[in-house]
Amino acid sequence: MKEKFSYEKTLKTLPENNFLNLQQYLFITSKHLTRFFYYTKVTPHQVILLSMIFGVAASYLIIQPVKLYAVIGAVLLFYKNVLDKVDGSLARAKGLDSRRGRFYDSISDFIVTLTSFTAITYYTYQKYNEPVIIIIGFFAMVFSMLQCSYFIFYQVSFIKFTGKQTVNRLLEDVTEEDKLKQDKWTTFLQKVFMLIYGWQDKMFYHLDKFFFSKLTQHTQHTQSTQSTQSTEAWYQDKPFLTFASSLSIGTHIFLICISAVIGDYIYYFFVNLILMNLLLILSVIYHYRSALKQLKKQ
Repeated sequence: MKEKFSYEKTLKTLPENNFLNLQQYLFITSKHLTRFFYYTKVTPHQVILLSMIFGVAASYLIIQPVKLYAVIGAVLLFYKNVLDKVDGSLARAKGLDSRRGRFYDSISDFIVTLTSFTAITYYTYQKYNEPVIIIIGFFAMVFSMLQCSYFIFYQVSFIKFTGKQTVNRLLEDVTEEDKLKQDKWTTFLQKVFMLIYGWQDKMFYHLDKFFFSKLTQHTQHTQSTQSTQSTEAWYQDKPFLTFASSLSIGTHIFLICISAVIGDYIYYFFVNLILMNLLLILSVIYHYRSALKQLKKQ
């Protein structure tokens, strides 16, 4: 008899280390779907495939002139995001989380990102007949990925520093150990992942090291104490993670869904390029000031 479903097993972090992830308000029914799939033979990889199918189909439907099709597309795109949550939760619940699944998930996300942004850019270009729309659409896609990668970088850092095991690494460079221990297909997927996301992770890695080194200069303790306190203040800041969670891809998907119902994506491009990037900058500033404030209290 299958072991009873445990919600705690689906969590990315230990229960006592949970933080308020704003994306949870967009994951409607994800817990129920995870529980349902848990008692079936459905695998996390199959959920990833279903999520990608939803996303690609939605990319076509959300730019159709018939309002009903656009609304159906918006629903499919919204539930693409929900299923994106379910596949990871299901993998942890069934004990099937793996390096290959980690790369499948991220690559499928990119495919949906590429198809959806190509679709809404084409639709907006056709509507306004302005060549600059193509450039705007391209940068909107790139910045949506950067904003999401920023949050994921610190989410993974938080998970690692609070002691929970995760198959994710901050930098996914292919190592000699990977070549020896992984099958060739997983290593191939890892290389594809690096082409898509590697430059983003490295950018945030170096940015993180810069601000962290600045932070440690303000402490007045011994080197050992300084390192421990600085690490806790920097990588375990739950209010910051809640703030940064608003930058995740789910926010972009939700805004695109609203735009699909309205029938115009030009407002989304404005929010993406101006407001969301401003939020990213404010998040960086808040993170540094919040950690510095904590250290000065100690």
